[in-house]
Amino acid sequence: MLKSLTAFGEVLAWWVVLVVFNILFISTVSALELAVVVGGALMAAVAARAVHTASGARFGGSRRWGGAVLAWPGAVLTDLVRLWWLTARALGGRSPQGSLKTMTPAPGTGAAWACALLSSTPGAYVVDVRGTREAAQESQTVVAHFLTDDRTRLEDLLTEGARR
Repeated sequence: MLKSLTAFGEVLAWWVVLVVFNILFISTVSALELAVVVGGALMAAVAARAVHTASGARFGGSRRWGGAVLAWPGAVLTDLVRLWWLTARALGGRSPQGSLKTMTPAPGTGAAWACALLSSTPGAYVVDVRGTREAAQESQTVVAHFLTDDRTRLEDLLTEGARR
């Protein structure tokens, strides 16, 4: 019973967020547009719940989220400057090449939210999370594409050790 209430609550939460978000983009809300928004949001909410269930995703550890959120704007600005520099060098004839690197999330860091935060910067994009996460031990590695070999404070907060 509790599981079905949780599923209903998740679908309802997604539905409300999606309806409100869609209505924000409608200049004049007519009955037909509202019906399309309500129906479309319901389909998307059910699909979101199905994806969540199939993936087995969960929020994970939240030990470092505060520092990571505070470090994110600096990482974005730093990566934008690096991207600008790489673009200028490419226009000058030097071909910039990024690289795939493997790293380990720091203990107590949820891979899902950490990877999303890291991927929202211009200099990195997570392409794979490998390994399993058990209650007693974390054995995950993250594969990401990086524009440069330079690390940001955000990456230092979210990972331990060097990139490999």
